[in-house]
Amino acid sequence: MILGLVLGSMPEFQEDLTNVSAYHLLHSNRRRYDNPEDDELLTTLQKQYPDFVYKPTDRPVAHLLVVEYICMAWFTIEYFLRFLISLNKLEFIRQPLNVIDLLTIVPFYLELCLPFLGINADKLKELSGAMMVIRIIRVLRMTRMFKLARYSTTLQTFGHTFRSSITELSMLIMFLVTGILFFSTILYFLEKDEINSQFKSIPAACWWCVVTMTTIGYGDSVPHTAGGKLLATLASICGIIALAFPISMIVEKFATAQQKILQLQPLNKVRIPTVDNEDLQRDWIDSVHRKLAVT
Repeated sequence: MILGLVLGSMPEFQEDLTNVSAYHLLHSNRRRYDNPEDDELLTTLQKQYPDFVYKPTDRPVAHLLVVEYICMAWFTIEYFLRFLISLNKLEFIRQPLNVIDLLTIVPFYLELCLPFLGINADKLKELSGAMMVIRIIRVLRMTRMFKLARYSTTLQTFGHTFRSSITELSMLIMFLVTGILFFSTILYFLEKDEINSQFKSIPAACWWCVVTMTTIGYGDSVPHTAGGKLLATLASICGIIALAFPISMIVEKFATAQQKILQLQPLNKVRIPTVDNEDLQRDWIDSVHRKLAVT
C-alpha cells in the first residue's frame, strides 16, 4: 500500500502519460538553464513544449489501484476482527497502534465516498485549501509504517529511548531556540543595511541560524560582512556544543533501553496456558514490562 502510494506519484505510473518524456527532459536539463551558453537548448525546449507544465494527476494506473484496494480490504477486515474479539472495546480503540490503523483506513474510505456524496474530487482540488486537505488525507496512510514497531526490536528501542529522553530533548530544544533567537537578531542588525542582503527580517535570519547551528549548511543565504562571518563561526561552534551534551545522555538512554528490550524478548514468547485470549496475554506482558521499567 505504501509502495503503491509512492509509485503513484511518479508520472510513469499515472493514467495520463502525456508529456512524461518532456517532464524528464526539462528536469534533467534544469541546472543548465542558468548557464548563458545553453540558451539555444533552452529555446529549443521552450519551442517544442511552449505551454508544458507538469501537474500530478493523482490518478495512479489501474494495477496500482487494484493492489491498494486489496490491501485496504485486508487491513479493514483485520482491524474489525480484532475489534470484535477484544474484551475491552474502548481500550482497544485507545491503543496507539490501533489509532494508527484507524487513521490509515478512514481516509481511504472518505476519499472513496466523495463521488457518492456528489462531490467531484477534480473540482474539489480547484478550491482554495481543498487540495491541501486531500494531500493530508493521503499522507495519513503513511502512518501505518509506525506499526512496524510491533515487529522491530530496533524501533521499540528507539521508542523507549525517546520516551525516557524527554528531559534531554527539552533541554536541547531550549538551547537551540535560545541560540537561534540570539544569533539571528544580531545577524539581522549586522547585515540588514548591506546591498542585496538576504536577511530582510529576523525570521529570515532565524532560518539561516537553524541551518548553521545544526551544522547542515545549505548555503542558500550567507553573511557578507566581517561581523556576520564571525557571528556565523560562533553560531556553528555553539550549535555543536549544544548538540553534544544532550546527545551523549540520549545515547546512554538508548543503551539502557536496548538492554531492557533484550531482557524482555524471552517474556514476549511466553504464553499463558490457561488463557487463549491474546488481549489478556498482552495485558500480562505489559504489566511485566511496567515492572521491569520501574526497576
